[in-house]
Amino acid sequence: MNEATIWSEAQNRPTLVVRDLAPYAPADVVYGSLLRRGVFKWLAVRRDMIRLKDAWKAEVRALNRKKTEREKGYLEALEKCRAEIRRLCHGPRWVAPDNDRGANEYLRRAGK
Repeated sequence: MNEATIWSEAQNRPTLVVRDLAPYAPADVVYGSLLRRGVFKWLAVRRDMIRLKDAWKAEVRALNRKKTEREKGYLEALEKCRAEIRRLCHGPRWVAPDNDRGANEYLRRAGK
């Protein structure tokens, strides 16, 4: 796995991590760690963000058909919000939190 091939890896499910770590740790230990560290929540929020982005897309399309003066400001704000959520959802996968030095060092080493 490297920065070029990361896109072909399945993602967004704690069970995938549990399977990866099955030879090293019992499933309940890994599930518990992922839950305790917020991974369950983040993956659930990410799915909700994707759904929200899609709902906003439909709303933008509906407003684009109307385009009354009153709704123009709302449309622009909605488009901005949708773009920000889309940027988060479609961001790079070869990334770590900026406050996790160990994870960023791993990415630097593994990317070579």
